Amino acid sequence: MNLRGWRAAGAAFLSGALAALAMPPLYWLPLAVVGMVVFVWLWETAPGPRSALLRGWAWGTGHFAVGSYWILEAFSVPPADYQLLGLPIVAGLAALLGFFPGLAAGVTRWAALRWPQLAGRYRRLILLAIAWTVAEWLRGHIFTGYPWNPLGNIWAFATPLLQGAALFGVYGLGTFTFLILAAPTAGWRASIAALVAAGLAGAAGLAAMTPAGEDGPMVRIVQPNIPQSEKWLPDTRARHLAKLVEMSRRSGFDGLGAVIWPETAPPFIIEPGSPALEVMATAVPPAGYLLTGAARGTGRRQDGVWNSLLVIDRAGAIVAHYDKVHLVPLGEYIPFHKQLAPVSGFIGRGSFEEGEQRATLGLPGLPSFSPVICYEVIFPAAVTGPGERPRWLLNVTNDAWFGLSSGPYQHLASARLRAVEEGLPMIRAANTGVSAVIDAYGRTLASLDMMQEGIIDHRLPPAREATPYSLLGDGILLAILALLGAGLLIDGVLSSRRHL
Repeated sequence: MNLRGWRAAGAAFLSGALAALAMPPLYWLPLAVVGMVVFVWLWETAPGPRSALLRGWAWGTGHFAVGSYWILEAFSVPPADYQLLGLPIVAGLAALLGFFPGLAAGVTRWAALRWPQLAGRYRRLILLAIAWTVAEWLRGHIFTGYPWNPLGNIWAFATPLLQGAALFGVYGLGTFTFLILAAPTAGWRASIAALVAAGLAGAAGLAAMTPAGEDGPMVRIVQPNIPQSEKWLPDTRARHLAKLVEMSRRSGFDGLGAVIWPETAPPFIIEPGSPALEVMATAVPPAGYLLTGAARGTGRRQDGVWNSLLVIDRAGAIVAHYDKVHLVPLGEYIPFHKQLAPVSGFIGRGSFEEGEQRATLGLPGLPSFSPVICYEVIFPAAVTGPGERPRWLLNVTNDAWFGLSSGPYQHLASARLRAVEEGLPMIRAANTGVSAVIDAYGRTLASLDMMQEGIIDHRLPPAREATPYSLLGDGILLAILALLGAGLLIDGVLSSRRHL
C-alpha cells in the first residue's frame, strides 16, 4: 500500500469509518480488523512523522464521524431546531477527536525512524498499541474529556470478553484489542496467536462469571417513552407527570423498595414547595422511595438550576439529592454562561449549574448507591462517590434526543463496562430506552428497548468483591504500559546487538 497524498488520506478516512461499524449496535468485527490493518500499513509506509500524523488524523476523523453521527439528531428536536448547526459541529468534533489517533501515529513514526529497531514486525505493534492507549486516555481526560467509544467497547457483544476491564479498565482492554485487531500486519503466526489469545480471554472471562443472583429489594424502573419534542410543552406537562405516576403505581407497587424515573423525568423545575412534589409523592411506595432525575432549583432564580437525582419520600420531601458534576459542554452548559448571558440566551437551551462532587447515597432500607446522570457514565473510574464503596450504581438518562440512532446503544455499552470495572450492578432508567438491569459482570438481566413504554420490576443484583480496577484505577494500566515499553526497549537493544 504505497499510497501518497490524498489517496492515502482517503484510504485512512474510509478505513477509520469502516472500523466504527464494529461498535454497538452493529458489531461488524471484521471491519475493525480491516480498519486497524490499514491504519498500521499506512503508518508503516508514511515517509515521515508529519505524513503519519496526517494519515492518523484522517483515520480518526472518519472513525469519529461515523461513531458520533447520532449527535446530529439532537439538533433536529423541536422547538429548538438547529439543523444547520448540526453537520458543522459533528464534523468539527470528528476532526478534533481525529487528532488523537493522529498524535499516536505521528509520535511513533518519529520514534521508529529515529530508532529503526523499534519498527520490527512485532515491535511496531507493541509501540503503536502503547501510543494508541495513551492517546485514548488523553481523549478521555483533556478538555473535560470525551471517552466515547473507546476501542475496548467493540467486545460488548460478548460479555466474557469484557471481564478484563475488571482488572485494567476499558483503556487496558483497548491495548490488547489493538494488538488482536492489528495482528495480521505481523504475519500469520501473529494472527493465530491473536485468535488464541482472544479465545483464552473469553474462556477466562466466562469462568470468572458466577451465575446471576438477586439479593436486594425489588425496584421498579419506569420508561415512559415521552418524545422530547412534547415533554416540556406547557399544555402536556401535567399529563406527562400523571403518566409517570400511573406507571409507577401498577400492580406490585406496595412491595417495592424504590421506584426509579429517568433523567429530568418530571417536566418541571423541582424546588422546595413545588406543587409537583405533592403529585410525585403518590409514586413513592409504602416502604420505599422515589428516585428520579429532575431539574432542581432552590427557589432563588439567581442560584440557577441543577441536573439532579432526587430522593423523595412519602411526605413529598426531598431527603437526599445529587447534582450532576460532569456536564456536557454546549449541550448542558455554556462556558461562562453567567458572564456571557446574552450569548447563552441566544443559543436558547440555557445552562445547568455544575455539581460539587460525586456522591454515595445511603438511605434506610435501601443499599447505598452512587448516582450517575446520563453522560457521566462514559467516564471510567469516575462513577462512585468518596468514602465507603456503594452496593450498586444508578444511571438515569434521557436519550430521547437521539432517536433510533446508534447513540443510545453505545451509551448502554459504556454503562455495562462501568459495571464490570467497578464490580457493581447498575440500574439504568431511560426516558425512551434503553432501560436495563445490569449485573456486576455487565450482563443485561432485563431491559426495555428503544421507543418502548413499560416498567421493569427486578430485585437488585448482588455486588462483587471490589475489583482491582475499582481499587487502583488506571494504576494497573500504567504498570502494563510500562512493562510493554520496557520489554520493547530491551528487545530492541538485544536485536541491535545481534546485528552488530
